[in-house]
Formats: sequence, C-alpha cells, structure tokens
Amino acid sequence: METTSNKEIALGLSKAIMTGQWDKVEALLDDNFQYIGDGQPAINKQQYLYFMKEMLCTAMTNMDMKFPRVIAEGDMVSVDYTNEMTNSGIFFGIPATNKRVFGTGQFIRQIKDGKVVAEWQSTNMYGLMVQLGVIPAPQGK
Repeated sequence: METTSNKEIALGLSKAIMTGQWDKVEALLDDNFQYIGDGQPAINKQQYLYFMKEMLCTAMTNMDMKFPRVIAEGDMVSVDYTNEMTNSGIFFGIPATNKRVFGTGQFIRQIKDGKVVAEWQSTNMYGLMVQLGVIPAPQGK
C-alpha cells in the first residue's frame, strides 16, 4: 500500500507543476528537499520552486506530461516521462520558437512521511535542443 501512495505523491508533484498549483507543489516538498539533475550541483526547495515556476513553466506552456513507466520500491519512485509542450518563452537564453516540442527523461523521487525529500533527474536535453533549433539534427547516410 505504501508504494501505491508513494507513486501518487511522486506523480502528484509533476501534475501540480504542470497545472500551476504552486501551493500544492510547495506542500508536497519537504522543507529539506534536494534536487540533483543533469550534472548540476544540488538545489534546495526554494531554488526548485523558483526554477519550476519562473523559468520552466514560463518557457514551456500547455504541457501534456505522460508517465509510461512508474516503478516504486520502498520510499523510492522511478518515473519515465514524456512531456509535449509549447516553447512560448525564453528557455536557457533561447528565444521562444512557439513550437510544440517533446521533452523526455527519467526521475527518481524519494518519499518520506508523505513528502518528496529528494529528486534525481536526467533529461534528454540534446533532443530538446535539436527540436528548438539550437543543435542541428543528426544526418543519416
């Protein structure tokens, strides 16, 4: 039963971010939350909230996130995700393209006492940069 509840909490955080339910996002994160992703130094709860609200969700809108694989064991929930979204704002210095793009990746969230205490994420930034026109698409033979 605990793994089912942990899955709901882990996915509930993503759904709250996508729908802009920032009070719910804040409530689902433990005060000592740590995010480690894509080779960057860890960030805390306030830095994560700022990134999600002020950077990601202003650059990428109309998100349609799907979770094709969700695996839970103990207090850990592993999620494989796809996210179709519109690049409607500046994303890491890249001007808006107004294109629909697909983000993909995986994250693992650790749940304790009904809150997310840590997240480790890997995002396919290469694929996203190709879609945004920053990196040329690979050419086949």
